[in-house]
Amino acid sequence: MNRILSLNTKRAILFNNVASNRFIATSRVNVKPRQPLLNLKSAPPPPPPAPLGWRNAPSFPHVRYAGPVMYGLTLSAATFIAAGVVFDRNQQTLWDRLRQHSRQWSLFGPAQDEESILAELWREKRDMVIEKRQLMLQKFGQALDELSLPQDIKRAFWMIGEKFATMSESEKTLAGIIAINTVVFACWQIPRLTPFMSKWFLHLPGSRQNITLLTSCFSHQEIFHFGLNMVGLWSFGKVIHDTLGREQFLAMYLSAGIGANVVSHVCSLALRNSRPLIPSLGASGAIYGLVASTAVLHPNSSISLIFLPMIPIKLGYALPAIMGFDLAGIVFKWRMFDHFAHLAGASLGMGYIYYGEQHVWEPLIRKIHAIRENSSGNNGKGDGGNFMWTEPRQLKSEQSSKWTGWFNK
Repeated sequence: MNRILSLNTKRAILFNNVASNRFIATSRVNVKPRQPLLNLKSAPPPPPPAPLGWRNAPSFPHVRYAGPVMYGLTLSAATFIAAGVVFDRNQQTLWDRLRQHSRQWSLFGPAQDEESILAELWREKRDMVIEKRQLMLQKFGQALDELSLPQDIKRAFWMIGEKFATMSESEKTLAGIIAINTVVFACWQIPRLTPFMSKWFLHLPGSRQNITLLTSCFSHQEIFHFGLNMVGLWSFGKVIHDTLGREQFLAMYLSAGIGANVVSHVCSLALRNSRPLIPSLGASGAIYGLVASTAVLHPNSSISLIFLPMIPIKLGYALPAIMGFDLAGIVFKWRMFDHFAHLAGASLGMGYIYYGEQHVWEPLIRKIHAIRENSSGNNGKGDGGNFMWTEPRQLKSEQSSKWTGWFNK
C-alpha cells in the first residue's frame, strides 16, 4: 500500500513539473522581449521650440521678396506698353480716316479750335464704331446661314449677337473681363481641377509661382465673393473706362490688381511671425482701385451697400470708411479678407487718377508715337496727329471739385 502511494505521489509531481514547463514555454512565446534602454548620452537634443506666433511654417517655406516685386513691376510695365501700342495704332487709323475725308487738321501745331477738332474726332470715331458693328453683324449673319440649325436657335443666337453689337465700348470690355472670371470660377467648382487651380490661380506668399500674381486677379472660389466683385466691376468700371479709354483702363486695372497682390505678398511675409499668412485670391485689389478712382473723380456720387440699400452714402465719405475698415483689419489681425491687397489697390487707384495719366500714360504714348514715326522714316515730323485724345473728358469745373467731401475737411 505504501509503495502504491509513493508511486502515485511521484507521478503527480512529474505531471505538475511537465505542466509547469509547458506553461512556461508557452508564456515565453507570448512575452515580447524587453527593449534596451536608450543611451541618453548619444541621443540628439530635442529641437528648439517654435517662435511665439509662428503659424503655417511648413506650408510657406520660401521667403522671396525681390523676385515677385520685379515680376510685378515688369508685368505692369509690359501691360502699359502693350496698351500704348494698341492705342497708338487705333488713333493712327482714326487719323487716316480724317485725311481720307480731306479734313487736314494739324494737331501738332498750336490748337486754334480745339473744340472743333475734338468734335471731328468724335464723329469719326462714332462712324468707325457704327461701321464695325454693321460689319460684325453681317459676318455673324452669314455664319448663321451656313449652319444647319433650327430657325428658332438661329434667331436666339442672332438676338444675342445683336445685343453684343449694340453694347458700348465700356460694356464690351467689362463683359469680357466678367466672362474670364466666370470661366475661372466654374473651373474652381470642378473637384478634379482643384489641384491645378490651386497651383496656377491661387497666390501663396511663400510659393515659387510668380504668374499667380496675375492669374489670381481673375480667380474666385466662393459665389458671394465672385458676385460681389463682378457687381463692383460693372458699376465702377464704366465710369473709369469712359474716362480713360479702353487701352488705358485695361492697363490700369491689371496693374492695380498685380500691384495689390505684390504688396500683400511682401507685407504678409514681412509680418509672418506675428500674423497668419493668407493667400491672395480674387479681383478685390483691382476693384478697390476702381472704387477709389471713381471716388476721386466723383466724390459727391452716392452708393448703396448691399446690406443697407435704403441708405445712400457719398463716395467721398464711403471710401475713407472702407479703407479705415481694412486698416483695422490689419491692426487687429482679422482673417476675413486680404486687407493688405484692399488698401494697396485703393492707394494705387487714387495715385493713378491723380498722377498716372499725366506722368505715365501721356509720356508713354508720345514715346511710342515718336518711335513709330522714326521707324517709318519721318524722323518724328510726320503728320500722324496728336494721339493724346481718348474719350470726352469732364469739364474743368468738375475736375476741380475732386475730394470736396471728407478729405478736404
